[in-house]
Amino acid sequence: MLPDYHMHTYLSDGKDTHEDMVASAAFKGIPEIGFTDHISIKPVGWAMEMSEVNTMIEKVNAMSKNDTKVVVKLGAEIDYYSGMEKQIGELINSIPFDFTIGSVHFINDWNFDTDIRPYDQISIDKFYTDYFKLVQQSAKSGLFDVIGHCDLAKKFGYYPSFRLERLYEETAKIFRKAGVVVELNTSGRGKPCAEFYPSAVFLEKLAKYKVPITLGSDAHVEQNIGQFFEEAISELKALGYKEIIKFNKREREAQRI
Repeated sequence: MLPDYHMHTYLSDGKDTHEDMVASAAFKGIPEIGFTDHISIKPVGWAMEMSEVNTMIEKVNAMSKNDTKVVVKLGAEIDYYSGMEKQIGELINSIPFDFTIGSVHFINDWNFDTDIRPYDQISIDKFYTDYFKLVQQSAKSGLFDVIGHCDLAKKFGYYPSFRLERLYEETAKIFRKAGVVVELNTSGRGKPCAEFYPSAVFLEKLAKYKVPITLGSDAHVEQNIGQFFEEAISELKALGYKEIIKFNKREREAQRI
């Protein structure tokens, strides 16, 4: 089994402890995990307070010293806000991360990841255009090692009237030029969209431009660690991927699949 580089504990919007997550990973034969609780420079209910960030660091450091079967890495899922790159960068540089995931969850002040109500009242075409613009900006910012769930706009099953291939192609090119890693986030399989982030068509574009990939379950409970990984690995192999990326002190390491 390959590393799982996206999961949340009780410190943000997850349910279980770090110890629970490590025990579950060990039981499932997952050799390495990255804790990625939410951090935001704006007040967001799911994000950690700074005191909780310190707890996260202490927990991961303690586990790294323990003789366990699972390698533990310090990461975070960090909200990207256009125009606030300086503040985000200062926050990232103040914490000894192994890796960072940059994610877009907000269009202006709307948290489209949790608040489904506005979807029937807006232009879905504009929503998709605005969303992908922010995802592209997050990659260009140079702040993040990994771009998280890069087509999250589809979560609730709303799609634009236009074909998405052009946006996928454009975004894949930007990812490649920016030198970012993109996660194959398996949690979308259990959402209304019922497919991975990114979709098979989008992932094909990423493969075309040789954009490197990490694997993440986005688990919020311990039983979801590594969910759908066998299917995800098969999909990657079918597209010609021979390795996934893991991190140590923000330096990349390749692992064959």
